[in-house]
Amino acid sequence: MSRLGVRVVVVLGLVLVGSGAWAAGPTVPFEGVWRRPDGGGLVRVAGDGTAPFLMDFASRRRWRLEPREPGVWVLGGSRPEARVTWRQSELVLAGVAVEPMTLSSVPVRTEAMTVSVEGAELPATLWLRPTGEPRNAVVMLHDAGRGSREALEPYPALLVEYGFAVLTYDARGAGLKARDDEGRANDAALQPGLKAQGDDGLAAVRLLRQRLGPSVRVGLMGFGHGAWAAVGASARAPEEVGFLILISGGAGAVWKQEQHRMRNEGRRRGLTGPELVDLTEFLDVLHDARLYADGGEARARKTLDFHLQRAKRKRWLAVTPLSSLGDVTVERFLELQRPLWRDVLSYDAAEDLPRVRGPVLALLGERDETTPAALTARALTQGLSKRTGANHRPQVTVIRGADHALAVARREAPAVETMSENALRTLTAWLITLEVQ
Repeated sequence: MSRLGVRVVVVLGLVLVGSGAWAAGPTVPFEGVWRRPDGGGLVRVAGDGTAPFLMDFASRRRWRLEPREPGVWVLGGSRPEARVTWRQSELVLAGVAVEPMTLSSVPVRTEAMTVSVEGAELPATLWLRPTGEPRNAVVMLHDAGRGSREALEPYPALLVEYGFAVLTYDARGAGLKARDDEGRANDAALQPGLKAQGDDGLAAVRLLRQRLGPSVRVGLMGFGHGAWAAVGASARAPEEVGFLILISGGAGAVWKQEQHRMRNEGRRRGLTGPELVDLTEFLDVLHDARLYADGGEARARKTLDFHLQRAKRKRWLAVTPLSSLGDVTVERFLELQRPLWRDVLSYDAAEDLPRVRGPVLALLGERDETTPAALTARALTQGLSKRTGANHRPQVTVIRGADHALAVARREAPAVETMSENALRTLTAWLITLEVQ
């Protein structure tokens, strides 16, 4: 395995469980940015790598577009049924407002670019307003397992609306299967560790600065794992990263996020209280740093051998990294787990946060089952409070009722993803303030 120190096998990670593949999904002929005629704001139509969607920022709702007949798409899950009609370059949205609305196209410039990093050329897209020069720009860093540019939708259109230039790029391994048809690891699909992901983000920051000029302030916007990578990158190059936007992550030890995620997955699978306690005890062993320290091989084998054999008889095995490995030996497990521990799980931003400069916004979902909101918010606040020389007070906000995607459940539309009103309002207010600073 090349560059073992900076790459991570997808099947072992936090949200890394699964293929991480985001191949391009179906498209619709009216992809783009649109505006409602009633002053309600933007409507974004695009694909997120799996299927086309429509995001209405006024209602904060995001629907899958399901073809009904030629020129007509239904907004999946809408009640009563809403639909869009495309006729002769005219897009009509019905069922969202009182009357059908003919949407007007919003011109947005996009440029194809390439982010050159060690050993790879990453396809990228630069988003710009049709006229004028931006004062601020942002590079977006993906969450684990969601490495395509499409997975960052609909945020680019929103930030461009507030005057920002936005650069998105496909992360290393995006669109590739983690394992081949015979179950062997696919080296080309391996994702970078957090430091390597942050270094890729810094390469994108430098590319943006070359394209837009030195007067443009360039920041990082990280989602989930990308938030931790953004903090580390900003600490390593504080003079290059002008601000941070952290969504659902960025502080505390990453292995604690992993435990939080697996316990919640266990609850969803119906594990009992004693089983969850047993799972937690196993995870405490799995995430003991002493197992992965130099010279700890003999102790690691002895400790793990007992717990691995015991885990095979437990229902909670299905929510652990062991579930995808089969009857793996202790030696093979340690071979796979050590780089994951070193490059992802062991990272704690406590030492990096005091070195971050510039404004910081962190948004966390109260009901996030992947990232522990209270723990992360506390770690962010404590770490950022130790900054010296920073002129901007950080804003750390836990969004009531929101999940990992900052979405909230609505009884009247349980099948429709709805972004939290508080999250959207907080983000847009912060963007407006930053734009005038």
